[in-house]
Amino acid sequence: MEETADPGVSGTMSTVADGDRVRPASRRRVPNIAIVAGLAFATSLVMAFVISSGGSSVDGGFDPYFFGDMGKSIADGHGFRGFGNLITRRAPLYPILIGGIYFVFGDHYRAVLFFHCLFYAGTAVLAYDMARRHFNERTGVIAGVMCTFHPLLLRYVPSLHLETFLTFLMTLMIWCTYRFWRRPTLWNAVFIGLAAGLAALTKAVALPYPIVFFAAFLLTVRAARRRGADGPARRIPWKPMIAGVLVMFATIAPWTIRNHGTTGHFVLLSSGTSDAFLRGFIFSEWQYITLQEPPYTGAENASNAYFQKLAEDAGTVWERDDYETDQILNEEAKRRLREDPLSVVRKSVVGMFTFWYQLTSLKNSLLVGVFAIGAWVLAIIGWRQARREHKVVWPFLLPVIYLNVVLALLLALGRYSAPVLPALFVVGAFGVDTLLTKWWPRRA
Repeated sequence: MEETADPGVSGTMSTVADGDRVRPASRRRVPNIAIVAGLAFATSLVMAFVISSGGSSVDGGFDPYFFGDMGKSIADGHGFRGFGNLITRRAPLYPILIGGIYFVFGDHYRAVLFFHCLFYAGTAVLAYDMARRHFNERTGVIAGVMCTFHPLLLRYVPSLHLETFLTFLMTLMIWCTYRFWRRPTLWNAVFIGLAAGLAALTKAVALPYPIVFFAAFLLTVRAARRRGADGPARRIPWKPMIAGVLVMFATIAPWTIRNHGTTGHFVLLSSGTSDAFLRGFIFSEWQYITLQEPPYTGAENASNAYFQKLAEDAGTVWERDDYETDQILNEEAKRRLREDPLSVVRKSVVGMFTFWYQLTSLKNSLLVGVFAIGAWVLAIIGWRQARREHKVVWPFLLPVIYLNVVLALLLALGRYSAPVLPALFVVGAFGVDTLLTKWWPRRA
């Protein structure tokens, strides 16, 4: 049998001894990565332009934090003028992104939503790639599909919330840390620093994670030494790790310099740590964690009244000046830490759970909470199977635990879990793969 290539057909053409008839061989199938990307992109497009055309009303409306207004100001050349010296607890990258889109495409919010869909597809692809490299191809596809249809990830695509963009950047950072875990080279460390810096410029809570990751990596290297492992695992990549941290701080340095210029004080990224810490006391009250009262209105209003009273007691007006307000809240946070540490422990323990479900309504919270429980059950199954196969899963679970703990100490709302869901899905997808192999071994 003779095979000849046909430039117009993917695959080969086989000449068969059957008269002059030529029967084409089967065409090359579409790569799984393209299927995952296309499915996630299509799903997000439907969510943004069909189901919630014109934006979503969840969590305060289409643009509750005025990112779109900030983007218009940036596109018009006015920067952050009129939005506070520290842009009111916000980090700058997401409004800068919107400003860039408006500058190129005009003042059209639908262009921003289109980019949300691209980021959404990118997130699914990154989860797919980590899962298929670490486990197998089927696990990769499952992880991508889990990202594609998760309601919490989908709900922020059709509005100007930063969660879709932040989830992509956090997943990119985790993907970079995974690459470093596999090959601890200088360039892989540099990519970690760059991705982490961009994520931190979107939301400051991402900033310390590379340091946490490098510390965990160092512990694994030392554990390998104690076991007497040979090869690269015995060497500590000090220079790459230091370079990664330096690149991260270099990435955020221009904004730090800008903050000093506008306030006259050192502010690394943004204000708001004490704001979140104090709000956490109110959001963790019984009526809000049980959703008897909606936290995004009741707890939010109670928090604002609390802060206004603190400002009045200090002889000023709340949010008249970003830095001044931040200092007032810092003093109140220190006071509560000194005088009532048990309440800090209580609200932090509560926050470990509200991080996974507390949304705008009982219905939404129950839906997301059930999905979170399911993801964790599958992740535990995947973790146990990975242990049997001597595969580590900490590069995926560490960022999940990190964000859960940090935000439990501050303010733990359900939407804040979105950035680490794809990492949890990587391990959960292996749990699904394990169950499929067990229940239908012939189809595995």
